[in-house]
Amino acid sequence: MIALFTAQTASAQWNDMLLNSGNKGKAELSTNKAATIKWDKTEYDFGNIKQDNPQKVEYVFENTGDKPVIITKAEASCGCTKLTYDQKPIMPGQKGTISTVFDAKELGLFQKSITVFMNLDAPNDVYELKLTGSVVK
Repeated sequence: MIALFTAQTASAQWNDMLLNSGNKGKAELSTNKAATIKWDKTEYDFGNIKQDNPQKVEYVFENTGDKPVIITKAEASCGCTKLTYDQKPIMPGQKGTISTVFDAKELGLFQKSITVFMNLDAPNDVYELKLTGSVVK
């Protein structure tokens, strides 16, 4: 008896929701719209840079999908590269930024990476951004 009452109550609530939703009593299925992005660039070559002269680069992406994009985590390959990134959701049509500062303390060629994790569907949920160049005196 209780189960029947609960089922009838849920059914009545569902019908009320449909009738009052503006859909004229019709249920609409999800269209499975996805969050997608497009990067302006994923690699940056500094060329030759002077030692102890920190260099900044910004990686910009646009949300080209229909859902908000969230950067869930970003990690640099070493402590010589500091990161900041958008903490708020990037809405469709908007741009997001990951800013990096490379400290340029050690002489020689370098290749560093930033791994970015997002709320996108695999395999597009992880991106690798690259920094390359040479630190000179």
